[in-house]
Amino acid sequence: MQGIAADGGMFPNLAGQVPQYLLRQLHHFQTHVRADPDAPIMWGMAAPLTPAQISRVVEYFSSQKPATGHVYDPKLVAEGRKLYYGGLPAKQMPACMACHGTGLAGLPPFFPRLAGQKRTYVINQLTYFKSGQRVATHKGIMNYIASRLTPQQITELAAFIRSR
Repeated sequence: MQGIAADGGMFPNLAGQVPQYLLRQLHHFQTHVRADPDAPIMWGMAAPLTPAQISRVVEYFSSQKPATGHVYDPKLVAEGRKLYYGGLPAKQMPACMACHGTGLAGLPPFFPRLAGQKRTYVINQLTYFKSGQRVATHKGIMNYIASRLTPQQITELAAFIRSR
């Protein structure tokens, strides 16, 4: 109810999310632009929403208190922190903070809040971007970035994001 997802990987935390990002994602679910393997669940939920209802949903969830972080594995968190703040220069991958901010709060209007997001959800989404099952609509940046990450690096980034 407050926008904090139950444990598991299918659903993101929506609480405190960048409003423009929520608006865009709901539109992408309505139009099936967002077509990763988990997206059909949201297609049916978003389809009947009017613009006014979408605005209310966005306002509600973006105004909720964001999820708090949790550290599961300090070593994974430390490696993920390096990737988040330093990128992978040898693979021409920019640091995540360039788009998602130093505090992982996102940079409106295009880049969502990551702080506190569920670890499995982040792993799933980065894997979908990597495989092309989810298409980034802002110049394909996430597909490009995820294509440079190994599965281990994806796990490390997810651990760091969850920790914040």
